[in-house]
Amino acid sequence: MTALPRIEPEDEAERAGKAAISLGGMESQAGFLLRIAQLTAFERFFSLLGPSAVKISEITVLIAIAENPDVRQGEVADVLKIKWPNMTKLVRALEERGLVERHIPKNDRRSVVLRLTDAGRAAIAESEDAMLRADREALSMLDDEEHAQLLALSRKIAGWPPASKQE
Repeated sequence: MTALPRIEPEDEAERAGKAAISLGGMESQAGFLLRIAQLTAFERFFSLLGPSAVKISEITVLIAIAENPDVRQGEVADVLKIKWPNMTKLVRALEERGLVERHIPKNDRRSVVLRLTDAGRAAIAESEDAMLRADREALSMLDDEEHAQLLALSRKIAGWPPASKQE
C-alpha cells in the first residue's frame, strides 16, 4: 500500500472554517464533536471514494452477512443501528439485484436469515479495498497511533469489545 498524504491539523481547521467562529461551550461537548468529526470524515471519505455501483450502507450489510452466514436480518439491523423497516427495504433491494438471498428457518418461521450470493461476494471484492483505503485516507490527519486510539475509543463508545490483534 502506498503512503497516504497527511493533512496537517491547522490546514484542516482552516478548511472547516474553525478559525472564523467560536461555538463556546459546544466545543467541549463530546457528542457534538463526535457528530462534527463524523460529518467531516464522511465528507472526505465520499469525495475520495467517488461514485460506486454499491452504496456504503449496502456494502456494510453485505460484509456483515459475509462474516456471519445465516445471520438474522434483525441482528444486522440492530448492530448497524438501522431501523427494521429501513433494513427490510435495503435487503429487498439487495435481493432484487441478486446480491443476497433471504431464507425462513424451519425452526423459527418469524425470522429471516440472510446469505450472500456469488454476485454479493463479487460486489464486496470490487468495493472493499477502495472503501478501506478511502476510510484511512479520509483520516490521514491522524498518525497510526492516533488512528488506532480513535478506533479503540469508538469501539468502546459503541459498546463493542476491543478489536482482536488480527483486525
